[in-house]
Amino acid sequence: MYQISELAESVGLSRATLLYYEKLGLLTGKRQANGYRVYTDADRQRLRLMQQLQAGGLSLQECQACLDGKLDHDVLGQRLETLEREIAEKTRARDLLAALLGRGSLKDWHEEVERVAPDLHRAWLMTQGFSSEEAARLAWLSKDMNAHDDYMAVFMEVFSGLDCWGPATEAATLKALAMVPFAPKSILEIGCGPGMATMSLAEATDARILATDTDEGTLDRLRDRVVAEGLGERVEVRNVDMAQLPAPEQQWDVIWAEGSAYIIGVERAMRDWKRLLRPGGVLVFSEMVWRTDAPSEDLRAYWASEYPAMTRVPVRLEQAKQARYRVLGHFDMGREAMDSYYQPLEARVAEMEARLAGTRVLEDLRAELAAYQACDGIVSFEMFVLQKT
Repeated sequence: MYQISELAESVGLSRATLLYYEKLGLLTGKRQANGYRVYTDADRQRLRLMQQLQAGGLSLQECQACLDGKLDHDVLGQRLETLEREIAEKTRARDLLAALLGRGSLKDWHEEVERVAPDLHRAWLMTQGFSSEEAARLAWLSKDMNAHDDYMAVFMEVFSGLDCWGPATEAATLKALAMVPFAPKSILEIGCGPGMATMSLAEATDARILATDTDEGTLDRLRDRVVAEGLGERVEVRNVDMAQLPAPEQQWDVIWAEGSAYIIGVERAMRDWKRLLRPGGVLVFSEMVWRTDAPSEDLRAYWASEYPAMTRVPVRLEQAKQARYRVLGHFDMGREAMDSYYQPLEARVAEMEARLAGTRVLEDLRAELAAYQACDGIVSFEMFVLQKT
């Protein structure tokens, strides 16, 4: 037999709680002649069972029903659904805290934040010590700041063996250049990569060219090429973050950005880079666009993850007008541009498959190549030629 204080201590509850349970009819003690209530081991076990039921999320009233054999399966089902949601939320919270402490992957979290708040996501990454361009690369490529350096080291190893870092052709570059209504004397190239467009522009114009990007190894190779071609007096190659371009002493005639404006967002690029152009100056950029309003679910899901801002050409043209540009021209760069990038990439991945085995880089590149194989007529690159008004 237990007195109420003894029973309370044995189950880890307060005396007041047990008195409340008695009031609700959940517990019934036997009053002795001396006026004290006493409780049996069956009462103690009943309390233990109630504690287990409460741990499952049941209210006291629902516990009573269970103890009386009146199980309400609908109520239990609802409680189970609620509990599963709470567990999922707490699991996500635990995983996020662990990842922020460097003990796990932040990939899913980065993808979700990039989807719902891309600008704030990039700004937050910069507070963690990433440059704006590295923040963009993290958002688009590694998607995990804990694994970013390792991911990018492997990624750049793949791309260091490629002459083209995005869909492009010399013919498309020259076609866009022909739409510029004057002979440019100065060109700022943003996101030059290994310099495919740089060299085409240098050969086709007499302009002074500043080619910028942020991978120093790639820039060194481009510098060597510029010198070898005897273009060192007109072409400068510089490591510059595209989101932090300094104001020039003299505004540029042309800004050229093949396949790079998406890194900081096309709308932002049109807005921010405009100040670098002289009145009547021209912005040229290329970007991946949808060619249909009804892509397959697989393609839609893939690009929603990889480039959620991708849109149709009319949307970009309207954005250009809103940013006070005059559209001089635009054109589909065609399958040739896609092939010029993806076919060498496919060969490079096959060549490095053993080296890449087990890496997320291999997994991601395979997914991108599969999307390329399925995208003919659905996704392609568009070149835009816009004049500052």
